[in-house]
Amino acid sequence: MKPSDTSVRAARDVVRVVLEGWDRPDTTGDVELITSELVTNAIRHAGTVTLVLYLPDDKTAMVEVWDDNPDGPVEAPRDMQAESGRGLFIVGALSRSWGWRPTEEGKVTWARAATP
Repeated sequence: MKPSDTSVRAARDVVRVVLEGWDRPDTTGDVELITSELVTNAIRHAGTVTLVLYLPDDKTAMVEVWDDNPDGPVEAPRDMQAESGRGLFIVGALSRSWGWRPTEEGKVTWARAATP
């Protein structure tokens, strides 16, 4: 999808609807927040963004955000006075693990999160 002003909200909404459809509601909102942060970073640093969500087992949701920027994500230095720059810290705090891998077209940033 091409990023726009409504992309982050649309991504959160898609995650909520899909998890509910799979009978795995995001009761804590963690998967939605992780999605928001990963999609926001991709929109800021890439031209195209694709969201992939899947369930590798009965206790985990995987969120992948594919984009066309080959540069890996970088955690900003922690500054409690800053108005931005905490996205990857939040992803790390809410997920079991997260990371990224290069692709031919750019990269995939992923997070593995617990689901109820």
